[in-house]
Amino acid sequence: MSTFTRRLLSGDIYKHNSRVVRSGYAHQYRRNYNARTDRCVAPVPNRALLSVTGSQAATFLNGITTVPIPDPTSALWNKHGGAAYSAFLSAQGRIMYDVLIYPYILPSDPSSSSSPPGYIIEYDPRAADTTTTTPPSKNGSTPTLMSMMKRYILRSKVRVRDVSDEWSLQAVWSSSNDGPVNFKPDDWRWGRSGAVEPVYHDATAHSSLPSLKSWIFDGVDISAQEALWAVDRRAPGMGVRVLVRTDSSSSSPTLPSSSSSDDYTLHRIKLGVPEGKDDMPPQDSFPMDANMDLMGGVDFRKGCYVGQELTVRTYHTGVVRKRTVPVQLVPSSSAPGDQANSPSSLSPPQSPIHAHWRTTTESGGTGRPRPRGSGRLLSSTGGYALALLRMEQVEGAESGAMALNIEHDGVKWDVIPTRPGWWPVQPVVESPRHDTSRA
Repeated sequence: MSTFTRRLLSGDIYKHNSRVVRSGYAHQYRRNYNARTDRCVAPVPNRALLSVTGSQAATFLNGITTVPIPDPTSALWNKHGGAAYSAFLSAQGRIMYDVLIYPYILPSDPSSSSSPPGYIIEYDPRAADTTTTTPPSKNGSTPTLMSMMKRYILRSKVRVRDVSDEWSLQAVWSSSNDGPVNFKPDDWRWGRSGAVEPVYHDATAHSSLPSLKSWIFDGVDISAQEALWAVDRRAPGMGVRVLVRTDSSSSSPTLPSSSSSDDYTLHRIKLGVPEGKDDMPPQDSFPMDANMDLMGGVDFRKGCYVGQELTVRTYHTGVVRKRTVPVQLVPSSSAPGDQANSPSSLSPPQSPIHAHWRTTTESGGTGRPRPRGSGRLLSSTGGYALALLRMEQVEGAESGAMALNIEHDGVKWDVIPTRPGWWPVQPVVESPRHDTSRA
């Protein structure tokens, strides 16, 4: 193995990053928001928008989402960063749609000072698209999000409608590691299964930071009726989600894009953030497989919602064996790190990743067991990808004992996993010793 690969897979690099993760971060959010950074603006691909309004909208959403949804006017949204990351699950606890939910006071009558409270839900509409080449789920077809939600409305005073044509959705982030929204969880709450939740102690209102808003909109003064913005807390450094009104009744200024949607995809891949159908096959992925617990998308203490039973049971009595991990794609015939011939993307998603031991015996001469299962390639661009891998495969690749490969158009590619630096390290809990002094 070359020096480059050893350094890339070195545990010391990961341990160095994990020490940073375990320190406190809330103060960095306040300290850095005035910093001059490289601002990237890109359209977010493959996302649609629904509005949910009505006097019972909050109660309705709380019955079907994996995290608590406060009233649109609640101050709790300041602690959430202005949006809630969540999912709609099937009755079997599998992801149907991953969503970001934004509170909004929707203007019903421009001449009226009062507006009904509501939400805007961002999701991937392709989850219900049966025309793609992605193999259908063995658990059945997925309905459109609107039809699924209408199924649960019954007599609730709730209205759901598509507003994708009324808003443009963009991501704004900093290419600098010292960017203005590079804040991280203050702590982590671990379950016995290996599932983990981020904990935020700092409830500082993001809307009280005018310099951050000025950075997002490049100094343009814009009202809350014309645009929504929220910190994307799925991973440190993800940046900000921005929705700007585009309908004819709005005079909202545009937010010019400085980057492409591929740049955004590469940005989230390197941070280990799965998103949409390609990374979470509908009715096939479990929340922990897709890192939803790490990204704050599951509250294991929340009350009843569709799919809760299996999710909570896994947290308390199961074991998290798989994670979605960023990987680097390197041609097997090239030097490690040489991506000159790397494809812009490998398709289709869900292609198998095969694992094998570099040596068939351990140092003591004992034969190695055959690696269990295969991984799956997910989103990919620019020589990087997300992959669903068993954690034993990740650990084997990190130690250099195991190799991961994928074939594309007759060419074999090495798959090199790298855990994101913001991931926490699970503390080692020693088993209690039996006291025999009284025996």
